[in-house]
Amino acid sequence: PVGSGLAPGGRRPGRPRPPPHPYAARPGRAAPPARGPAAAGAAAGPDGRVEPADDRARRSAGIPAEARAAASVADVALPVVIGGAVGVLAGYGYVRRTRRSRTRTLRTGAESAAAPAASAPPEPAVQGGGALTRLRARTGRGDVPVLELEARAGAALVAADDCVHTSREELGFAEARFGAAAVQGFARAVRGAETEVAAVFALLHDAGEPPAEGTPPGPGRIAVLHDVLDRCRAVGRRLDAEAEEFDRLRALEDGTGVPEALTVAEQRFRALTGRVGASEANLAAIGARYAPSAVMTVSGQVELAKERLVFATSRLNRSRQTGDLGDPVAAALHLRAAEGAISQVAALVNGVDRLSAELAEADEAIPQAFEAAFARVGKEPLAALRAEVDKGACDPLDVLRRVVRTATTAVPLPEAEPPGEDDALFPAAVLVARCSAAAAEDYVGAHRGAVGVRARVRLAEAHRLLGRAVQERAPEDARDADGLARQARRLAEEDVRAYRDAYGPRGGGVGGAVLGGVLLGGGADGGPPGSFGGPATRGRRGSTTAPRETDPGGITP
Repeated sequence: PVGSGLAPGGRRPGRPRPPPHPYAARPGRAAPPARGPAAAGAAAGPDGRVEPADDRARRSAGIPAEARAAASVADVALPVVIGGAVGVLAGYGYVRRTRRSRTRTLRTGAESAAAPAASAPPEPAVQGGGALTRLRARTGRGDVPVLELEARAGAALVAADDCVHTSREELGFAEARFGAAAVQGFARAVRGAETEVAAVFALLHDAGEPPAEGTPPGPGRIAVLHDVLDRCRAVGRRLDAEAEEFDRLRALEDGTGVPEALTVAEQRFRALTGRVGASEANLAAIGARYAPSAVMTVSGQVELAKERLVFATSRLNRSRQTGDLGDPVAAALHLRAAEGAISQVAALVNGVDRLSAELAEADEAIPQAFEAAFARVGKEPLAALRAEVDKGACDPLDVLRRVVRTATTAVPLPEAEPPGEDDALFPAAVLVARCSAAAAEDYVGAHRGAVGVRARVRLAEAHRLLGRAVQERAPEDARDADGLARQARRLAEEDVRAYRDAYGPRGGGVGGAVLGGVLLGGGADGGPPGSFGGPATRGRRGSTTAPRETDPGGITP
């Protein structure tokens, strides 16, 4: 054009012509074939270049070049925009799913304990100055270290068990004063709490041992631990709800009920004082008659009973003195401490006398047990034990235990008949299991301030199996109950040794009362005594001195 500065053909003067595009159509040369999906609808345009079918249709329809160019851009950009939007939505959904999976609330209860679910990976952390692995339980209840969750559940179950024991002890004194009808409602609450605690023990036992440190637990165990906490809180609230009405019945703090309650406690105290001497003589007699292992389960119980009697004497005197001085609150505090010690003396003395009777019963049952075992498995598996018994003094309960174990684990004879109603192995197995469970119960009860959850779980399971064995006449269940009870006793002894290593012997007096759970610890005088109620009310009768931080009191296992 004129004035445009361009040479004919649209070039500026002096600038060389660019080489033709290799794919441009030239005279005498055909355009290259179209490739890809557009090949079927592509053709050469007016300028010789390959023209897509859509552009050709628009040109044929008379659409201007500018409009055709804009439409072509839209054809390319629209799929890109749609693809990007899909990618953004997919990323957002992934983030949502990830966050939801990390914060999913686990179901509680036994049903959720068995249900499989995803768990978060372990996270390393530093604990106690060392590089230990702290596993975190990611649930809807918060991010709690699993080791801490295990400790909380164990401590809550121990506390609930102690509350049941203490409530039952004080209930016995109230019943002696007012009669069974007056305490019927409280007795019902204690029985309900006791049943629920037994169920929680069974739940924790069925969940198995805690995983080793560094091993992530399954979501089922985490749910079980939360269930243990919830149910222990419910037990505590149930007993706490009865505490105020129970106090009104006893009327200790207002002073009107102290004289009569003191009379009941002093009567029991005097009766037990005479029994302690008789139990000491009885223990010496059975020790001379049987093997030394026969009396190992009650060794030291007479001495422990004497220590508790000394403590009870002191607290009974202080209760009467403070009552006479017009301080009924202090009188009630000392009375409850004395009642707790008296209850333990009764359990310790009963344990010695019960063992004497059980050993005599086991001694008489040995011949029938051997005959029943011979008929089931033959004489050969029991020949060595039979010879050992014939030598002289033995441990009758241990002999029955070994007979039952052999008869229930060895291969039976082909001609052996199924055990009948008169099978001597079943009563022998039940006798052994009952003795082991009772001995472990006495030991745990006399050392409640130190015994932790491991021993108590096994002891509760031993009682459960023993009840099932009696109901179903299953000597195998009785055998297993005996083994669990013995494990419980060993674990309880380990807890007591660890407690004494940490806090000293704490034998008689206040220290022994704290170790036995009579006093709850935390004060220079041993802290408050345990009373009827749950964790919120059990220590309501506070100690007479301010708490002392250096006094370990009762530990939380």
